[in-house]
Amino acid sequence: MQMKLMLAIALSHDAKLLILDEPTSGLDVLARDELMDILHAYIEDGEHSVLFSTHITADLERAADFITYITDGRLYYTGPKDEFEESFRLIKGGPDELAQLPADVVLGSHTYATGFDALVRSDGLDAVASVVSGLVVESASIDDIIRLTMPMIPIVT
Repeated sequence: MQMKLMLAIALSHDAKLLILDEPTSGLDVLARDELMDILHAYIEDGEHSVLFSTHITADLERAADFITYITDGRLYYTGPKDEFEESFRLIKGGPDELAQLPADVVLGSHTYATGFDALVRSDGLDAVASVVSGLVVESASIDDIIRLTMPMIPIVT
């Protein structure tokens, strides 16, 4: 309720730029969706913008046109969200297939009892395909990228 009141006050000033710090933190799913709908309506006219920080990557997936990825005070990426996501692919395979992937192509991985998830740059897919066939290749979400690279290496594209 406090966030809604603060947002109502901010919107009542008709500011061209709204800056919010963790606006959806502590909200349940329905309240988050409602807040995101309000923010979408606010920027629809092309005259208003919203800048917000968040740890909830689903909010970025849903709302962001541009992202800036900062961790431990270091800037890893700033630019269009779509370019960030398109720069990476998530590869899934069986337990024995991860060891066959070229180490210089895999940016990060997580193993499970039944297989693995590995993150590679989109331009590194040819090197992977030439080694192992039958792997599942999917688009990587912002959450996948962060989960599989933190805090390993800079991912600036």
